Amino acid sequence: MKSRIVFKYLFRALVLTLALFQSSCKTIHELGLVSAKPISDNKLYHLLIDSSLHYKSFYVKRFSASYSMDGIKKKFKGSIKIQKDSIIWISITAPVGGIEVVRLLVTPDSIKMINRLKKNYIVDDFDFFLEKANIDLNFKALESILTNSLFKSVNEEKDKAFIRSFNGKIFDDKYVFVSEKARKIGRKLKKDKYRKLHRFNYQRFDIDPALMRITDIEVRDFEDARNTKIQYRNFINFESNKFPQRLSFEVQDAKHLLSCDIKFNKVILNEDLRFSFKISNKYKRINP
Repeated sequence: MKSRIVFKYLFRALVLTLALFQSSCKTIHELGLVSAKPISDNKLYHLLIDSSLHYKSFYVKRFSASYSMDGIKKKFKGSIKIQKDSIIWISITAPVGGIEVVRLLVTPDSIKMINRLKKNYIVDDFDFFLEKANIDLNFKALESILTNSLFKSVNEEKDKAFIRSFNGKIFDDKYVFVSEKARKIGRKLKKDKYRKLHRFNYQRFDIDPALMRITDIEVRDFEDARNTKIQYRNFINFESNKFPQRLSFEVQDAKHLLSCDIKFNKVILNEDLRFSFKISNKYKRINP
């Protein structure tokens, strides 16, 4: 009899534990459940802006990543801090042991990087990303990529200019913002006139109709023969927003292929953040 009572309580405890575990798990939103319906470009743009992450500070307390460059693969961990429109701070640590190996401080006009292993540091502009990773970035683009946001100007006229420079379409039951020159590019590609494409850049943003969040970005730079693809997946409810847990990107040109997959493990909004970036006087400044 006593053993039955013990088993009964153990069974109840197990059921309660499973229930708590299931309730604590964050539901991942499935993409493609709702079909896109025709709306104006202006409305699509403002719906996308309204559903974007609204924050003063953005803190990825923990992330894990896998990186591949021309077949050479590496894994690392780290954290990211962003003060909206002013500072991006990134700490990269070794996958085992948690020792910091690199720290970056990015502002709208400069990039600073400390290499703990080699005891040196770099101060550069945004050509740094182009030279090191063949990625053409500015501050706002990097901030938008990390926060799954479309560029939002504080200037209403610039917003209107963005809408004029892109066409909203429906492809495969999802919304797509595609650069206005896409038709010219398509015609020249069909006619194999690749040499005349250097004047064009093709940009495409795929938007899920239910979440009204960007799921895919593609940028083609014909002059430098560079193709960049960005994917956002595993969207979960985050405070009053929906935010992706996974960010992956791929950059390919005629000579190199770079890819990176990042998993955000914990994100915190609007916390007072410190952006410590002290360079030891024993470290040597080097040219990028």
